[in-house]
Amino acid sequence: MIKRIKFQVPIFVFLIVLLFSSFKYNSKEENSYGILFPRPFAFAIDDMGWINGSNIGENGKIGPYRAGVKRIFDVSDYNHVIDVAKATGVRLQGLFILGEMDKFHILKNYPTTTQYGAEWDNTENISDRQDEIMKFVKENAAYLEFGLHGVGHEYWPEKGVRKRAEWYNLEDDIPWPEESVREHVNVFKKLMEQYGISEENGHSFPESFVPCAYGYYWNPGVEYSLGKVLSDNGVKYANTDFGYIRELNPPEGPNGGGFDNGLLVVNRLNYGNEWFQMASLPRVSISEQESDIIETHFPNWLAQDDFLQPPVTKKFIDYYRMVQQMADRIVAKNTEQFYSQWLYKKYTKIDETTPGNVVIDNTKMPDDPYLHDMLGNLILKIKLDEGKHVSSANINNEKIPAYFEDGGYGILYLPPLRQEKYILTYSIGNEMMPEVVYNDGTYNCYQLQNIGSELQVDLKIYGTQTVKIRCNKLPGSVITDNAAVKILNTEYETENNWLSVVLNARNIQGEKTKLILE
Repeated sequence: MIKRIKFQVPIFVFLIVLLFSSFKYNSKEENSYGILFPRPFAFAIDDMGWINGSNIGENGKIGPYRAGVKRIFDVSDYNHVIDVAKATGVRLQGLFILGEMDKFHILKNYPTTTQYGAEWDNTENISDRQDEIMKFVKENAAYLEFGLHGVGHEYWPEKGVRKRAEWYNLEDDIPWPEESVREHVNVFKKLMEQYGISEENGHSFPESFVPCAYGYYWNPGVEYSLGKVLSDNGVKYANTDFGYIRELNPPEGPNGGGFDNGLLVVNRLNYGNEWFQMASLPRVSISEQESDIIETHFPNWLAQDDFLQPPVTKKFIDYYRMVQQMADRIVAKNTEQFYSQWLYKKYTKIDETTPGNVVIDNTKMPDDPYLHDMLGNLILKIKLDEGKHVSSANINNEKIPAYFEDGGYGILYLPPLRQEKYILTYSIGNEMMPEVVYNDGTYNCYQLQNIGSELQVDLKIYGTQTVKIRCNKLPGSVITDNAAVKILNTEYETENNWLSVVLNARNIQGEKTKLILE
């Protein structure tokens, strides 16, 4: 005879609740918060490069509006911006107007670039100031991107006549002639060359662009568009306010964007910080901002005088730190990283099927980013409790290339993804991953792999900065496969297994290299 035991209902319910509570608790130990797929964040800084900030475009004058402040800019103004970049670990997107950098008065040969036409004479602006500024910009390529904004900001089709703006005729809703637009690009190159920023010296043309006064000729799929002209010259990324060119049917939506003949253009908005206002942050709360990239102008970053600058610098630093602490945003370290994350957010699906197991579907990514070498890291993040780290992370059974901790989150930098599906596995623990690049710089790390006795790291380096690699032994040698990237110093901390490699990239727009540890 089998004796059956009868549970009372309350005891049975208690045991079931205890069982499921235990299961949930164990799951949370493995992953308390779940993987996050954040929107990118970046500031664009227009109107760098002016020497004289005074507006000479109002009250019957037909000059450029410049920066809208009565100020002569010098290298200290650029240093204030760099202070923010260094404190926050970003390479800021600077957009330059170079007309007043013309040391040899060449703009007189290109009359549509200034109000003076063939009578252009830049003597009043020429001093050591230009060389000091441009030298500083080149030396700080790790923290400030040298991007294209324009030559003179406006367009002068004939003497005494000014039109808005340099890259598209907003007043008449028609494009400027293609040969004239290409001429302006070439003039910008000639001005760069006055400061040694040339192909001959190992530098490439800017990869980023913002059209003056939002005047952009959007015309994908045909032989002539602004995107085609810029892409032909190496520009990859642009941002503007599409609301100013509705007659051209640009992409819809406050965070919209698309491809224009090889150029990726995304919408940006202004959030109350006017182009001429000193010490001015966005007025709209970050949680209410609909565009990923935020419009600013050079004066916004500067105080009225240097002795008033520290509180302004601190406000920008605090703003970045606030963004980094948000669950749904990530501070992009550089422009490539920003646009890559924008593309992934638009085309890629992320699904954490079980704690620590993430399915990534990148099959919908269009061909354009691959054809034009636009796509970099995909970034994911996870909230970390105090003392915890991401202790392992693999994508399709390969180590992720880079990792960082900031704002209370572990930040995972995945390699550039092909048009495929991937499986990411990760775990949280008391120790950081034993072999990973800890990216506290502004560079990009694309791949980390063991090949025989070598550890190989694929990078894109901007300027001079330190790459930190966690590895289990001191390598016998450290080399790069790109002669334009020099190793300035190496140090190894045996206590924590950290290798620090100081690298310098020749090209102001960055250099790709493979760092080989053996």
